Amino acid sequence: MKMWKEFRAFALKRNAMDLAIGVVVGSAFQKIVDALVQQVLMPPLNWLSGNVDTASWTLNLGAIPIGIGALINAILQFGLISLAVFLLVKTLNRIHVREANEQPEPKPDPSVELLSEIRDLLKK
Repeated sequence: MKMWKEFRAFALKRNAMDLAIGVVVGSAFQKIVDALVQQVLMPPLNWLSGNVDTASWTLNLGAIPIGIGALINAILQFGLISLAVFLLVKTLNRIHVREANEQPEPKPDPSVELLSEIRDLLKK
């Protein structure tokens, strides 16, 4: 029973819950990034490259075929996914900064203003 209580305390900690939420949101965000890469970025690149299929490229070392095309595809996918995530984060940061700039500065507490005036009068 003690182990169950320890596990429950661990699982319900804020850090564990934040991590779980991050994993769920990350997996949903992955679908957005995959769609952006596959449907938006890859078609123009395929058109520019003349629809070259790099996935089937092999490097033959004697009798041993090495699938170098799969590695090239993985590197291209990584680069495109990194670019897509960078552009999305940059856009979200720009929106966040714009919203932060639009909010009016909070008015100082009246008691703080009064104390500042008293301090200034005492200095005179």
